[in-house]
Amino acid sequence: MPLLVRLYVKTAFAYFLAGFILMALIALDRWLNISRWLRVVTVSQFHLLVVGWLSQLAAGVAFWMFPRLRRELHSPGLPGSPRGPEWLAWAVYLCLNIGLLLRLGAEPFFLMGGPSWLAVLLALSGVLQAAAALLFGWLIWARIRPMEAVR
Repeated sequence: MPLLVRLYVKTAFAYFLAGFILMALIALDRWLNISRWLRVVTVSQFHLLVVGWLSQLAAGVAFWMFPRLRRELHSPGLPGSPRGPEWLAWAVYLCLNIGLLLRLGAEPFFLMGGPSWLAVLLALSGVLQAAAALLFGWLIWARIRPMEAVR
């Protein structure tokens, strides 16, 4: 398994664990009143599981497992080019994770009435995650084709 794919999958599992630990803390907070922060973090926790765990795992596995590009569609001599440009897969990974971490850091405090500049971080996080989705589409589109075209 290529390094970048392992990074996607391991990062996805880290978000999976963090999401369920956060879910347990949210459940405990109902009885223990641990923190006001835990009362507003539910949306972020859902985002952590859906974007951080599911979307990232799907992107990493798709980059690894989808049919490789036909020789005439990739640049000869470039390492890893049958999967598409590796720099693009790195860009997807970075945009997705920086966007998600920005959201996780800013959203709960913004919802608790924090400073208005947190709205800028939330907007930036959304732009980065949308960019990750668009870049992933660009990366994987040419690899989605009928079975007879795979051979």
